[in-house]
Amino acid sequence: MKINVVRVIVVLLLIAASAFATKAQANKPKPDFTGTWLLDQKKSNDSGLTRRPDLPIKILHRDPEFRVTVRTDKAGQIIEREFVYFTDGRGESNPLTSLVTTNPSAIKADELKKQVARSKTKWSGNKIVTRTQQRVQAGGHFADFEQVDEWKLSEDGKVLIQTNRITFQQSSGVFVPGMATDKKRVYNRV
Repeated sequence: MKINVVRVIVVLLLIAASAFATKAQANKPKPDFTGTWLLDQKKSNDSGLTRRPDLPIKILHRDPEFRVTVRTDKAGQIIEREFVYFTDGRGESNPLTSLVTTNPSAIKADELKKQVARSKTKWSGNKIVTRTQQRVQAGGHFADFEQVDEWKLSEDGKVLIQTNRITFQQSSGVFVPGMATDKKRVYNRV
């Protein structure tokens, strides 16, 4: 009888400790990504975003709004693009950030600007995660894929890590391309 009482007390203590830890995690403030960030090419495996790594990105983060402004250099002209995400999962439409194609030379810059990606953004622990579903046609077949972008701050808030993963979905067709490698961009706070 005493063993059962001890077991019950131990189980209750474990449940209470778990509930306390969950509540403490829920009350922990989410990170604020607001700032100006400069690409660290040495720590990144995808610096192809811009030929000018000296053009910082700017983030204005007022949860649930997560606004990212990217500046790039195209033929000596600075072009600025803004992306707006909502961490409450309501969904958003932004210009495409990447395009999967079997014929890149057929893409005209003006047509690309008009294409939008519909995505949903949510918190996953201390990371902001955006999921975008897309479809590409190749050789008469369609391939569906999901693009996942994750934004995470270092513990001290001085380093921003953005990862981009593309996962092709199994479809009813026979065309399933190989998996792309994850892209990682590391930024330092300016």
